[in-house]
Formats: sequence, structure tokens, C-alpha cells
Amino acid sequence: MLSIVVVPIAGVWLLRRLSVGRPGWTASLIWLGGCCTTIVYVAAAFVFAVCSGGEVGESGKDRLARAYGTPAFSALEAYHRDSGAYPPTLRALVPKYLSQADLTAPESSVLRYPFEYRADSGRFELVVRYTGPGMNTCRIRPASGWKCSGYF
Repeated sequence: MLSIVVVPIAGVWLLRRLSVGRPGWTASLIWLGGCCTTIVYVAAAFVFAVCSGGEVGESGKDRLARAYGTPAFSALEAYHRDSGAYPPTLRALVPKYLSQADLTAPESSVLRYPFEYRADSGRFELVVRYTGPGMNTCRIRPASGWKCSGYF
């Protein structure tokens, strides 16, 4: 995203340097070509900045929420494999399946919300929430991938 600001500023500076001392029509062509190139570059840079990594349009905080939640999800699955059921609380995973640091990771990060966990009838739901912009939720259940959504 930084290049969306820096490149146009550097482009204007470079165009001014290139057009100094040139005849009027040559300077105009230099400015026209430079401005068109800058517009195309900025549009491409914006698309790549928004769409890089993860799913198209996915925010960095979505990726962070999934990264924090993945160890807890893996621990839940390991607990289920060993005992045949999901634990009543996430605290039951500590220390055998999950460290206390993994359990409290979102609280000490920019996400700032603890994990939410619900288990019943052989299923569970793990939720990681964060704000900015609006309230956002990333959740995972057995046999389904991460689903992230939010509202303003």
C-alpha cells in the first residue's frame, strides 16, 4: 500500500526533471505518458495490496485470527482423537494439548478478544473475534474450514 502513495510522488518528481528544457509538445508527451503509466501502476498496486495472501479481499486480521485459532483447533481435534469427545472447555486442553500462551494469544495481540468455544453433541465451534473496521468473527467447526465475516 505504501507504493500507492510513494510512486505517484516520485513519478511527479521524475516527470518534472525529465520535462525541464524540452519543447512544449515533447514535455506534454512526457507528462501524458508518465501520468498514464502511474495510473496503471497505482491501480495494479492497489489490486495486489488488497488481494495478496489468503482469499481475495481477506484482511490481514482474518489471517491473524486464523493463525491464532489453528493451534487451538488442532488441540481440539487431538483431544477428540484421544478421548472420543470434545472437551467441555478450552482450559481442559492445557497443558497436554495446548500451552497457556496459545490459549491466550488473541488477548495479547491486536485482536484483543479471548477465544469463544462451545461444544455439544460431538461437535464444537471455536470463534476468534476482532474489531477494525466493525466487529469481525472467524469461526471453525469440525469438517468445515474457517469462515470469517463481519459487519459495521
